[in-house]
Amino acid sequence: MVLVAAGFCSFSAQAQDSLRTTLLKEVVTSASRYERPVLEVPRSVTVVGQDAIEKSVYNSVGELLGNTSGSYVVGQNQTTGATQALFMRGTASNQVAILVDGTRITDTSTPNGSMDLNELSLTDVERIEIIRGSHSTLYGGAAVGGVINIITKKGKSPGFHGNASVQGGLLGKGSGTAASNVSLRYGFKNGLYVNGSLFHQNASGLNASIDTLSNSSPDKDGFEKTDSYIKVGYQKGIVDAFVSFKKIDQRSDIDDGIYNDDDNAFLDFERNLVNYQAGVQLTNSLKATLFGSWSNSERLSHNDSSRINDLGDYDATFVMGLYRGNLQTNEIQLTYQKKNLKAILGGGHYNDEMDFNTYYFSRTSFGNFESVVNYDTIDSSSKTGYVFGQANFTWHHFNLSAGGRWINHSVFGNHWTFEVNPSFYFDDFLVYGSVSSGFNAPSLYQLYDPSKSFNAYTTRGNRKLNPEKTISLEIGVKKEFSDKGFISLSLYRMNTSDAIEYVYLWDRSVPIDELTFNENRGDVYMNVAKQEVIGAEIDGRVRVGRFQLSGNVTWMDGKITIEANDIDPQQTGGNHVQLYNYGAFVTSDKLETDKLARRPQFTGFGKLSFDATKDISTYIRYRHTGSRFDSGYDETLGPYGALNQFRVKQYKLFDLGADWNIMNSLSLSLLVENIFDEDYQEIIGFSTRGRSAYLKLNFRW
Repeated sequence: MVLVAAGFCSFSAQAQDSLRTTLLKEVVTSASRYERPVLEVPRSVTVVGQDAIEKSVYNSVGELLGNTSGSYVVGQNQTTGATQALFMRGTASNQVAILVDGTRITDTSTPNGSMDLNELSLTDVERIEIIRGSHSTLYGGAAVGGVINIITKKGKSPGFHGNASVQGGLLGKGSGTAASNVSLRYGFKNGLYVNGSLFHQNASGLNASIDTLSNSSPDKDGFEKTDSYIKVGYQKGIVDAFVSFKKIDQRSDIDDGIYNDDDNAFLDFERNLVNYQAGVQLTNSLKATLFGSWSNSERLSHNDSSRINDLGDYDATFVMGLYRGNLQTNEIQLTYQKKNLKAILGGGHYNDEMDFNTYYFSRTSFGNFESVVNYDTIDSSSKTGYVFGQANFTWHHFNLSAGGRWINHSVFGNHWTFEVNPSFYFDDFLVYGSVSSGFNAPSLYQLYDPSKSFNAYTTRGNRKLNPEKTISLEIGVKKEFSDKGFISLSLYRMNTSDAIEYVYLWDRSVPIDELTFNENRGDVYMNVAKQEVIGAEIDGRVRVGRFQLSGNVTWMDGKITIEANDIDPQQTGGNHVQLYNYGAFVTSDKLETDKLARRPQFTGFGKLSFDATKDISTYIRYRHTGSRFDSGYDETLGPYGALNQFRVKQYKLFDLGADWNIMNSLSLSLLVENIFDEDYQEIIGFSTRGRSAYLKLNFRW
């Protein structure tokens, strides 16, 4: 019953809600790069507000996003510190743009260039704006599935302000987590302000892998994270400017893949991030804004000889990898706003680079084996310059927005993207449509990885890769019902060409059914796939007296098509091509599959709240994730094996919570997750938290 009702609901705008999604008079900036009321934005929008963030018992951006419409976050319900990857509207984790204060942030050292959302804590975050659908014209590459803009706090009224929180949690059986956060702000009467915050979290006791060492106690994987942040800004009159610095330092105990416990593997991660922004109101209708950032990240993975059974035997293997990434962005934007015409014009550059060094040692009965891979002699970087513009014209109740972006990439040359977005707004009712194109460049790893086995035809990296290109269509409606609630519906379709896949190559002179290890000719990234995704999303809220029902429902379906004629023989040497992600060989026949990994066809979220008193609110919420496919290694798929697609069962979680405003400056939040303690999996081979309980005390002044 709750699930059915959730189809017409979304997260509540009330302070006691764990998420805040509201049309009403809420203003959003990310959808058009200037302020507009949410109801008037002709795209699918969710806003997570400051009150919701302060009262949430979650500590990462990924945990908050996991219950929003159109999104599925792998890692949301796993061990604390698990990698959190966002899949939005059927797109992969590297096809959603992540911004901090309007400036893109990513991790260029990962294989596909995407970042771990667990890296992003909520310290000093004011709100999170989520814009679903293709936005490559406004935000460039990776914004084909959507945009997540994390907006930090600015200056308050003059004087000393701040908030502090402490929380603890019990995760599953025998595991716990603790977190504390202190944020301080001081505003001067002349408009100058200084913000600073410190966040710390640790967890221990929960094993990340389901399968453990035979007849042995499972390895208990820990996590520790410290974020420090400082921001100095000036906000007065026609000037709004700031510069900020954030340092992220975290350490995770990790396991060695699905169903494979590991008692001596660790992952250390550090990032330094500098952001700046300066806006000047030149005239009543014209504003100029500078954006920019600089970031460097370093990831160190370390796996010493690991125990493989309860007899004290070890695998005599040592693996270490050091991965570094650097990112620099600078951008200028002019914003023109009149009653019936709003327009933006901007340009900038985006430079990224990476390098890594790996070392592998193994002692076997045949002798010692060593392998070293590094990028020391490779220029693994790219530079992107761009100019973009968009105009928004309003005539009576009709609105038309259109724009384009010109991109000059140091590897791929010149490309264009466009967007056309008509809408009709009347008496709190909005109907809209959009057509847009997208451009997503391959990652530096996919382009430049020099790894090459003895008999390989080519290196793993492929400098002849093309960018992935998309065409997206969307139609939607939004309707507000005074202060009683709202409903929002959107339908979408996205087609991707030149999708990148990782493939094995095998000797063309040997029939496929006769291949052995000796016929392997290496592995490489290639543009071999086309993907089509269609979907529907419903959000809404309704309030009756002291009760409020909110939620969302998402349905998504997709398929991937691969044809032999689309494969460039110059990149394969004419050898047999085996898709690593699906295990199949590409022959003369068309290969088609609807097994999109880690993207459930159906998700739902529902929340029923009851205001017991003016200061106490209780709620029950329901989270549903439909069955989906996940990738797992299958040694029977070819001489080397490959990934096979295994169906993961659906899961349904019921949670209970309460928020208590003890006084104006003090609040208490309680949440018990999965009260029925269902044994479920997010992805195969890794454990979830089971029944968990959290308690958070928040003080502000």
